[in-house]
Amino acid sequence: MGIQYERTMRITYGKRLSDIDFRRLAGALAEQEIYVCGKFDNHTKFNYGYSEKEVNTTDYSVSSPTHGIIMNCSYRSDAIAVIEGFEHIIEGIVMEDITTTTTKKVWAEPNGNTVVCSTLARTSTTEFDGINVNFGEFGRNELGYDNGVDMLTTIANDYLGLRLTFLITWKCDKIQRTDAIEDNMVNMVKNDMGKIQALFEGRIKLKKFGYDIEDVEIHCHFDAKTESRSECAPDIIKQVRDARKGV
Repeated sequence: MGIQYERTMRITYGKRLSDIDFRRLAGALAEQEIYVCGKFDNHTKFNYGYSEKEVNTTDYSVSSPTHGIIMNCSYRSDAIAVIEGFEHIIEGIVMEDITTTTTKKVWAEPNGNTVVCSTLARTSTTEFDGINVNFGEFGRNELGYDNGVDMLTTIANDYLGLRLTFLITWKCDKIQRTDAIEDNMVNMVKNDMGKIQALFEGRIKLKKFGYDIEDVEIHCHFDAKTESRSECAPDIIKQVRDARKGV
């Protein structure tokens, strides 16, 4: 019978960012070719940072052949009320939808919370050991490694604060030895975890975000579908945090 091992490492950096600052952070990460989008999305389809956005507004014009434009309303219900109120005395009164498109610059909102590491074209200045397994939206945005190991990275920004989470999974045919679990779920992904941490923390420690990247709260544990949870050894947590320093 198969078994799936999971390792979760969650780093909480403190207070929640405002919505605008979180958009700025997503833009700053995109400059490092680290993108935030949906779990199954193609990150190239979205805008990041300060970019142009089309905004459509619709007004509802009430008119008649005799009187021309009688009134412009922002809401369809108001225009309908005008027609119902005057149709018995104004012949041919009608409503027309008028849509206006304008372009303005805004901080683009992330379309999800999954981290995409740009590795397919190998254009990133930071090389990753894993390969993004989402080939044009045919899989999850996660890094894939040998032996069927995958790592999904997410960023959350809510009432619990700003958090970076790594979820490493390994599907096996049978129960594995402790040293094999550590080799595949700690050592194999450690370098990439360090690189992602370094890129992420390199942005949030900037004055405009103001985080102390050494004052963090870390939760790390292992799960197996057929076994109980076991906490990560302190040495494993230290190894992953120290991996940032070699980037």
